[in-house]
Amino acid sequence: MSLLADFASALRRIRAVAFKEFKELSRDRLTFGMIVMVPLVQLLLFGYAINTDVRHVPAALVDLSNTSHSRAAVAAVEASQVARFIVHLHSVDDAEAAITRGRSKRR
Repeated sequence: MSLLADFASALRRIRAVAFKEFKELSRDRLTFGMIVMVPLVQLLLFGYAINTDVRHVPAALVDLSNTSHSRAAVAAVEASQVARFIVHLHSVDDAEAAITRGRSKRR
């Protein structure tokens, strides 16, 4: 048999199994309800009830240049309410120490 004939035969078998399963689902209302209702509840829950927006992440800031541009960038990040800079450090070594001690996570 050719590849196309094998593919057509496989599709006929898949269609027959799918038809049989839908026929079984029409007989069993509980399973049909679960197959329909569980995804709908998940869709509503994940679509509306769960908020995945990241807000107010505590962070440490090292601004080595301390120019008007860097201060504007910091202000823009804080205005977006995604990050909240709870500690301002003066060197990268201070930042590594703050991360190690956990000072960058809480006020």
